[in-house]
Amino acid sequence: MSDERNQTGVAWRRRWMMVALVASLALNLLFVGAGVARYVASEGPGRPSISRHMQLMPRKFLTELDGPRRSEILAIVRNSEKSFQEGRRVARGDIISLADALDAEPYDPARVDEAIQRFSASSGALVREGGDAARRVIAALSAPERKLLAKHLRLRESRGKRKPDAKPDPAPAAEPETP
Repeated sequence: MSDERNQTGVAWRRRWMMVALVASLALNLLFVGAGVARYVASEGPGRPSISRHMQLMPRKFLTELDGPRRSEILAIVRNSEKSFQEGRRVARGDIISLADALDAEPYDPARVDEAIQRFSASSGALVREGGDAARRVIAALSAPERKLLAKHLRLRESRGKRKPDAKPDPAPAAEPETP
């Protein structure tokens, strides 16, 4: 009798394990299918990739553009990506040069200063390249898109200030003199 109960219990557990396995597989396939559909239907992930040195182009701005227009703007940005990569490579090399100068025995302040100057120059070139890329993007924007970019720049810069319109505070009015 107890042998029969054990076999029924084992069969019951196997059935539930099979149901759980099928449900898990179905859920995984659902998530994979949703990810593939999102990528295929909406031109990839929602967060556009912009170089870190494009500080004048908030990502939120690009998410508000429709897919084809976003692709056009990102193409302009991507044209500058190779020079950004080269600039970052040079800057990393300058950082290593500074580390080597700091480790050198005997310590040579002139060598450290030279490494810092090289890093500053390469970083400045990277910032200039970012500014040039921003100019090219802005030149391609329509008037409503420029206003949208302005809105997102203000929003990004006012983060944490809790101002609803994200515009800078007006200058305080001068207090009247009391006689």
